[in-house]
Amino acid sequence: MSNLVLSELLFLVNLLGMIALMITSKRHKDKFQHKLPLVSKGHGLRWLGFTLLAIAFLLTYSSYQTGYFVVVWFGSLTVAAGLVYLIMMVYEQLVRVKY
Repeated sequence: MSNLVLSELLFLVNLLGMIALMITSKRHKDKFQHKLPLVSKGHGLRWLGFTLLAIAFLLTYSSYQTGYFVVVWFGSLTVAAGLVYLIMMVYEQLVRVKY
């Protein structure tokens, strides 16, 4: 697998994992509970989020440059968390403006 493809795959899986964890957090759970019926208990999505993050970390070992991709994993995890946070900030502002 090429370096660019693996980097993009790590970012995508980290982003999906962070979204699943954000949806099940105590702060944001009530915003998505009526839209997504799976959020009501939240344990399945929480485990899905942690599993996706673990799978992304294990993907770093599929390359011969493992040390490099561990650093890429941490970087993409940080960027994904920041992106999810910014999206939620914009979402909260848009919901506040409508009501």
